[in-house]
Amino acid sequence: MSAKRGSLSTPQGELVFTIAHRPRVTRRMHLELDAHGELLVVVPHDWPSFYTQRLLHKNLAFVRRFLDRARRRHAEPLSYAHGSRHLLAGEVRTLDVQSGSGHCTRIELAGDSLCIELADPSEGRIRKALQSWYLETARDSFARRLEALQQSTPWARKRTLTLALRRMKRTWGTCNSKGLIRLNTHLIKAPEFCLDYVISHELCHLQVMNHGPDFYRLQEAIWPQWRQHRRHLREHGPRYTQE
Repeated sequence: MSAKRGSLSTPQGELVFTIAHRPRVTRRMHLELDAHGELLVVVPHDWPSFYTQRLLHKNLAFVRRFLDRARRRHAEPLSYAHGSRHLLAGEVRTLDVQSGSGHCTRIELAGDSLCIELADPSEGRIRKALQSWYLETARDSFARRLEALQQSTPWARKRTLTLALRRMKRTWGTCNSKGLIRLNTHLIKAPEFCLDYVISHELCHLQVMNHGPDFYRLQEAIWPQWRQHRRHLREHGPRYTQE
């Protein structure tokens, strides 16, 4: 099977894909995910690249829906056992699970490992302990980043803001007119630039409560890399929301 990399500029950011040819595909375009969860476009061997790109652009909404559904199916449930791998700040950490004699659970980061000590090292208990630790870590980290970005944002600097955290599957953050900013706890698993992008996005909503041109002018002013970071979350979000 021959393959060729391609990309397409869209209003939602750059769509990266691989064009592949198979002998049995002779009439239509087929969409798949490759082993890395990226878009694989299988087309007849006599289709030129520009025709494939034009067809993708014409059916962009369908392609986005396919990617969203397929990536969620592709993301298998995580394992919660000694040696299993989990994400923190965009880096992979290996669980080092030890049995403890007391009732208290202890979790600490040691190099590339997350060391967990608890009396009952069953998968259910490990999962509950790790989720609680993610929440506490996120609460401290997110509050620091929100304060820092708030102070660098002129219209938000003197506002009284309330931070709330929640595990969500499809939303990274929300903001209302009263200054309540809700962030997805799963962002603790993503690189810090993703967290900063989401916070900057919600701070812009303190000025403009929609996604019109004025909103994106503000976003551009305080976070010029927003398109790149939004694209990262759209491509890798299913990994961060795995449970």
